[in-house]
Amino acid sequence: MILVKRISLLILLMAFITGCSVSTEDKIDKLLEKTPYPKTFELLYQEEVENGMIVLYKDESGFRHAYFSNKTKYWNISGNAELNPIDGFTWGMTNDPNIPKLTFAGLITDDEIQNVNVRQTTLNQQAQIVSTDQGRFWFTYFDYLEESSDHLKIEALAGNGDIVWKDGVYDGKYYHGRTKK
Repeated sequence: MILVKRISLLILLMAFITGCSVSTEDKIDKLLEKTPYPKTFELLYQEEVENGMIVLYKDESGFRHAYFSNKTKYWNISGNAELNPIDGFTWGMTNDPNIPKLTFAGLITDDEIQNVNVRQTTLNQQAQIVSTDQGRFWFTYFDYLEESSDHLKIEALAGNGDIVWKDGVYDGKYYHGRTKK
């Protein structure tokens, strides 16, 4: 009798665990239901990350990224960015207080750019750069946006550390774009 109860409990526990997890295919299906242009959706890259999944994709509106929260079982989708940026670099972000991640991602078409840093007042992240058949992309994420978002800076760097492209307030003035021609 005890053995039957243990086996029943084990089967119930396994069913509960597998029933609570969402497969990658199910996550992508949920994303397609939420995207504004699902018919032109083209997956560029996906990666399981801490507590979720990052997806980089393009559609008829341009480059986008999305973050799936394993906790809330919900996608947060960025706005669109240029697919052919004049300055060789784009970025977008997601920031939803219901999802415990702040994400940044973009497209790199300038071969000089080798690193991307996203800086807040006290937090700094070096982005992960990925290369696919469709191009080079970058992404990073934080647990939250610091209260003083005026200090947010996006910087694309050459291999020698020089800033090639930047967006943010520098020396009291807003700057967006290439730093050298």
